[in-house]
Amino acid sequence: MIRSALLVALLLLTPAWVLAQAGDAPIGLFTIVEGEVTVLREAHEFRAIEGVPLRAEDIVRSRETTLLTRIELQDGTLLDLGPATELLLQPQGLAATPAVPHVSLYLLRGWLKVTATPGKASAGITLTSPQMALASLSGNVVVRVAPQASLAFVEAGQANAFERNAAKPAAAYALNDGDSVVVRSGTPAALTRRPPPDLINGLPRAFTDTLPRRAAQWRGRPVAEPAPLADPGYADLSLWLHADPALRAAFVKRFSPLLRDRGFRSSLLAELPAHPEWGRVLFPEKYRARATSTVVARRPSAPPLPAYRPPAAPRTANGMLAPPPPPTAVERPTADSAIAQASRTETP
Repeated sequence: MIRSALLVALLLLTPAWVLAQAGDAPIGLFTIVEGEVTVLREAHEFRAIEGVPLRAEDIVRSRETTLLTRIELQDGTLLDLGPATELLLQPQGLAATPAVPHVSLYLLRGWLKVTATPGKASAGITLTSPQMALASLSGNVVVRVAPQASLAFVEAGQANAFERNAAKPAAAYALNDGDSVVVRSGTPAALTRRPPPDLINGLPRAFTDTLPRRAAQWRGRPVAEPAPLADPGYADLSLWLHADPALRAAFVKRFSPLLRDRGFRSSLLAELPAHPEWGRVLFPEKYRARATSTVVARRPSAPPLPAYRPPAAPRTANGMLAPPPPPTAVERPTADSAIAQASRTETP
């Protein structure tokens, strides 16, 4: 009983934000950061440093001059990011499909090398990009997402690739050692034995090196999260605000605190036709009025009262109006009855 009371007291004294962070278990950490890399957590951004843990729904962003960023996940998977890359870890808002029942990674743009331990494909390493999805990854797989094309190249191992096209069912492409799949805008996916030169050019040099694992160096001595940077603006988030519709719907709640910035709000209003999911947040009174009018229109009206009809006058057998009944005689009180009535109401 005493221990329970102490536990309750500690919980009441602990700030809410500490409890919230305690429930977000880390899924990995940075082990190599060569260049400028930031992490977007909720609506706040901070600079990445080696040893900092990562959580689900974190967005990792590398700059044009970044050489290499390595993330080691707790299941042993290695993620190497090249320059100008934006990666979302374990997105919760992305809808599942029969081909890809859940998504571990969403690569919006840039270079990514995934090294998954052979035999751990059942662990659920899946990757989605705007044009293709990959499932059952094992071995080494290099993915590049460009504005008009996407490439997946299996250096060693295997993966199943799916073209993301809402107009037709997802066709699976089984990739093995040396196989590549390319998806270009306006053309069907193509399976090739060699990556096209225009998409493989610029491959980060660090992707060709075999680097040791380093996560054990920070085991038992966690690194504190750096101080947050300035809040991102509309231009910083523009690619994500125009991403998959399922992601955009989840981002409304996530990035709503940024509406306090006048520039962010005005940019949203200017681009509102491109992402109408923000209309309910920007114009809540319009949706409240629409909901009220809908309820009033659906409310059933009371049935009309029947018209008054006077009772029919009595008639005789030959149809003539019957004469009115004679007035009843009014009983006049006698003296004795009046005295008796008075005796009953007199106050003693």
